[in-house]
Amino acid sequence: MRFPLATILYETTPPDALLRDFARALAAQGRHIGGVVQHRPGLVTDCPCAEMVLMSLASGQSFPVALPLGSGSTGCRLDFGALAQVAQGLLSEIEAGLDLLILNRFGKAEAEGRGFRDVIAAAMERETPVLTALHPRNLPDWIRFTEGAALLLMPDASTLHQWLADGQGVAHAA
Repeated sequence: MRFPLATILYETTPPDALLRDFARALAAQGRHIGGVVQHRPGLVTDCPCAEMVLMSLASGQSFPVALPLGSGSTGCRLDFGALAQVAQGLLSEIEAGLDLLILNRFGKAEAEGRGFRDVIAAAMERETPVLTALHPRNLPDWIRFTEGAALLLMPDASTLHQWLADGQGVAHAA
């Protein structure tokens, strides 16, 4: 595959449903898809951390990955311990063999050298295609991380299917 690493750029519409539906369509074709997408369980709670849950595409299991900042706080912080546990599971999926690894985001944690950065590197070493999502504020970090050797894809299902089918994508290099 010529461009095994790609991201969809999103600004206001979260890419989670697109990534989840893409994974489900590929799995229905018999493809081995691994990774995680952000899952919004729709819990009725005042804690914004309740929405920071990752769902395994392979098992459907949910993983809370945020910690509240304390009583009276309106924010959360990423739980790097929980994220590390999710990453270990993803490394096992990669080792078992995947047709595609989908990751919910390349964000601040990855830009700082944490998060799923090692997971992406492990997938690339095994020549497993990786698809993630990216907010424009993280684009400079993405370009540095990928050394410009990744594609930016349009956020639509047909583009994603075409990218995976022909290995070249229907977009421009980052």
